Amino acid sequence: MIKRVSLLAQAIAGAAALYAGLADAQLAQNLTIGSPKAMALGNAITADFSGIDAVHYNPAALTKLKGRQTTMKFITGMMDIRAEFDAPAGYGSNFLGLNDDPVANSSSRAGSAMMYLPGVGGAVELPMLFAPLAGLSINPPGSKITFATNVYTPQALGFAREDDDPGRYQGKELVIQRLTYFSPSVAYQVNDELSVGLSIGFSHQAMALNQDFRAPGVLTGFTGVAQDALCTVQGNPFELLLNLCGGDLGPFTDIANIDIDMQQSLSPTWNIGFLWEPTDWFAWGAVYQSEAKMRLKGRYVVEYSEDWQGFWQGLDSSLIGAIFNSLTPSGVFNEEVGNVSLDMTYPAHFSTGLKLKPHDRWQINFDLKWTDYAAWDKFELEFDRELDVLTIAKLFSPNNATSTSIILDRGYESVWSWAVGVEYQVNDRLSLRMGYEPRPSAIPANKADVLAPLGDANLYGLGVGYQWDKDTVIDLGFNYLVSKQDIPARSSCNINCSTIDSMVYNPYADLDVKTRVKAYVLALTYRTTF
Repeated sequence: MIKRVSLLAQAIAGAAALYAGLADAQLAQNLTIGSPKAMALGNAITADFSGIDAVHYNPAALTKLKGRQTTMKFITGMMDIRAEFDAPAGYGSNFLGLNDDPVANSSSRAGSAMMYLPGVGGAVELPMLFAPLAGLSINPPGSKITFATNVYTPQALGFAREDDDPGRYQGKELVIQRLTYFSPSVAYQVNDELSVGLSIGFSHQAMALNQDFRAPGVLTGFTGVAQDALCTVQGNPFELLLNLCGGDLGPFTDIANIDIDMQQSLSPTWNIGFLWEPTDWFAWGAVYQSEAKMRLKGRYVVEYSEDWQGFWQGLDSSLIGAIFNSLTPSGVFNEEVGNVSLDMTYPAHFSTGLKLKPHDRWQINFDLKWTDYAAWDKFELEFDRELDVLTIAKLFSPNNATSTSIILDRGYESVWSWAVGVEYQVNDRLSLRMGYEPRPSAIPANKADVLAPLGDANLYGLGVGYQWDKDTVIDLGFNYLVSKQDIPARSSCNINCSTIDSMVYNPYADLDVKTRVKAYVLALTYRTTF
């Protein structure tokens, strides 16, 4: 029972590790809000006006929305995620000489987009990301107060790989999504120079993962060598004593597939900000976006491979398997189903920025930002029943395990970053925009993986704004994000370590791994009075 459940613990531990990979948060942060102006200016927007999306970027700027206004938003995009797995010289030495790894010297590509359907559950595969969003604001005539609400996605990352893609051991399908469906906001214009604002966001948080599992390492290498020696012998004399030939269990064997779906329907946050505009050529703004403590709940399904089942059935049929049946599965199942929960924190964020107009037609924005990814220092998974493997684990590591839970150390780092944007006013109606935002990774080099394949990234923005008439504005924005990372063999124990205690979870043990991510996002808004 222990070994079978051990695999289950590995599988779910790997699933939780993806949340650490929310470097997405760096990858997807402010990438899917749907504000064309912010996108075009490289998200250097804290001291500027971003329409209804000021609910997120700086609610104080909502005072710019006069009368009653509504905004329709359309956002679309796609991601190209690639990885290369190269075998260095001497590959296989840690697997007792076995080196027939089908993943070695291969490449992976995830191109399809994935979305999560709140309330329904599960991920949906799409050719590209597609999301219609909307918001509205009301400023009573002569009032200094503006009310607003907005629908937006502060976090949206989803991709899918083919069934035989070598990257499937760290995500065949993955969706991490945060949808703010209601955001009551209020902004108050203190005087001609100063505005303050507050928004409350009610969000749905979801994670869905489908992933294959394998366990290259010293122990599976030993099993594979033993099978090569014993299972090719006709009439193996040791079969009655120790039968290892029921199914393949080497370092490169597909062991199982896990499908996990967790969500929380109500996750509140708050944003508070100010905007100071003492002159026409200078403005200063700041916003603080609170963290959100969450407890995601859901279901997991683990399907075991025929090789895995056959190996334990063969072992149980032998004398040693019968004597030590407490160390082997008590009944070999092809599937396990259960409940799992995960405590996690959506990290707090702070941004401050300046807006300068050195010329009537030119405007320069500059932002300085901080995100508290140190909140992802560890994650705790809780199961709906006692697991034998955790009962044993707590004896050796009482600080990291109980009979019903496991704590996963992540060690992520809070990061500072900056962004710059430029706008050129062609005439009274047309504005041209461009921006740049370098995004340092929150993931230390020894925590890198393919599940969250993001190192340091660069984001580039382009866009236009057009005043259609006195009541109508159309904005178009485009973002291009690119990131590369290099993970040498045995440098990260989230992906390619091969020591005897690194079975959870290093599916690309001893391989050199390189990743590249490209994201393309396009957003269009139509804002008018009603």
